[in-house]
This record gives sequence, C-alpha cells and structure tokens, in this order.
Amino acid sequence: MAKVLVTGASGFIGRHLAPLLAARGHEVVEAGRRPRKGAERFFAVGEIDAATDWQAALAGVEAVIHLAGLAHRDDASEADYLAVNDAGTARLVEACAATGVRAVVFISSIAAREGVNAYGLSKRAGEDHVRRFAGAKGKAGIALRPPLVYGHEAPGNWGRLQRLAATGAPLPFGLVANRRSLCSVGNLCDAIAVAVEAGLRGVGGGAYEVADREQVSLREILALLRTGMGRPRRLLPVPPGLLRLAGHLIGRQKMVAALLDDLTLDPSDFMRVFAWSPPEIAQDAIVRCGQSYVKQSRRAASRPRGSVEPRR
Repeated sequence: MAKVLVTGASGFIGRHLAPLLAARGHEVVEAGRRPRKGAERFFAVGEIDAATDWQAALAGVEAVIHLAGLAHRDDASEADYLAVNDAGTARLVEACAATGVRAVVFISSIAAREGVNAYGLSKRAGEDHVRRFAGAKGKAGIALRPPLVYGHEAPGNWGRLQRLAATGAPLPFGLVANRRSLCSVGNLCDAIAVAVEAGLRGVGGGAYEVADREQVSLREILALLRTGMGRPRRLLPVPPGLLRLAGHLIGRQKMVAALLDDLTLDPSDFMRVFAWSPPEIAQDAIVRCGQSYVKQSRRAASRPRGSVEPRR
C-alpha cells in the first residue's frame, strides 16, 4: 500500500486512526509535538505554524492526513487560530507539493461551513490551501468536515456530556427532541482511510461533510449513554423554552443553544463519491461509549494513587 504521514497522531482521533491504517496495510509515519507511546515511527515537529520544518517527516511519504490543529480553546485569539489552522496548513501543503506526496486529506470542521467565528474561518482557510494543492496535476486534496466527534475518551463537549450522564442525577432534557449530526471516531477514521486511498488514485478532490448516518437528539444521547452506563434515564420533561429562558437569565445563552439547537450535516456526497457507508450505527456507538466510560472509570478508581493509565 502507501507510506502515510499522520499529523496530530497523539491526539484523540490520531490514536484511533494510526492502528486502522496499519491494519489496512499502510506504512504509517506519525508527527506531532509529542511522541505517542507505541508509535514505531514518530517525528516531533514542534508547534504547527508557518515555520514548521516538515522535511524529515515527509521523506518517502505518498499521502498526508492532517489532523493537527487548534480547536475551541477559550484562551485562543483569532491570530492563534490563523497561525495554526491557516498558516500552519499552508506550510504543510507547500512542503507536500515540493515532494512526492500525491494526496492530502485535511480534517476540517463543520464550523468551516458557516465561518461565523475565528475557528471556522481558520479551518476554511486551511481548506483553501488543500484545494490549491489539488489543482496540481496528479495531486488530490480532500477536506472532511465532521461535526462533534465522539468516543468514550473524547475531550471537550462530549467528555462533559458523559460526565453529566454519569452523575445519575435527574436532568431537565426529557422534552429536547432536537436533531444533531454526530460522528463516531470509528466512522470518521474509516472515512479518512477511504478518502486517502481514493486520493492516492486521484479520486475525490473537494470538501465533504462526514457524519453518522443517523441523527440524534440531546434526549437520546443522554438516554443512550445512561443505558450503556447501566443507569436509569431520569430525564425530566421540562419545556425547551424554559431551558432557554433560564440560560438567558444566567448569561449562558450560547451554552444552552449549543445543547438545544439543531445541527445537521449531509454526508450523502461523500458516501456517493467514495462509495462509503458508515460502519457504525450511531445509537449503538453511543451505548458503547457509556459502557467504555464506566469501565475506564472503574480502572482509574482501582489504580494506586499517583499512577497514570497509558493512553490506548
């Protein structure tokens, strides 16, 4: 198969992606700020920005999967996002164009579709660099736009939802029937692998939304997590309008809107162009998240104080 460089390999998605690529027969080279335990070939490249030196990491590489980036950090400025997701991506793409790399797969975000904040604008700029790479003869540039990516060890909002579900406390979301597109980490990694293999054949340039086939509501997410955790659902029937009013009164409108609003993606273009079907069903994957979260929590509780569980 191909020699593939994965940037951001020590992150949540990268830790799932690298073993999958290896299982599909690819030679995986990893790059990031810090080495990943168990990685056979890893290049520490430091910060991702306009000055990153990619030369050693790209030696002999035929395809690049660019996961590394700056996302949803409260202390990050617009300049910070642009330095990493715009200028950093441009630097990598330029380095790829100067070598034998034939395909670049850039993991963008659905935030690039709207471009209403610094993060979304920086991701859209990164997509533009990948499109220019695809303009060269024999080169393929593919940008994937997932929504929230989940797994039992996922950081950010999904981690907070799992911790909330794990409390077992009654929650006021029993009437929240919004529609949300999510993407399990298993489905995303499978889509990435399919995309990079198509790119190596010169197929599929462009930007695509990628998500689970099924859409779920906040009520369903919490109920499924608690099913996996072996806990009762305990979701109280509070009207969403009252939840929005409460959010307004305490100055948390954005947080409440993020929980209650719809956000739907259409992965049909990606599925058609790449002949791809998500291997995991969303509801099953969410239940497994709850199960794995409980197992991980029990392992953590049983470890001697001060010990650290190795990342998987």
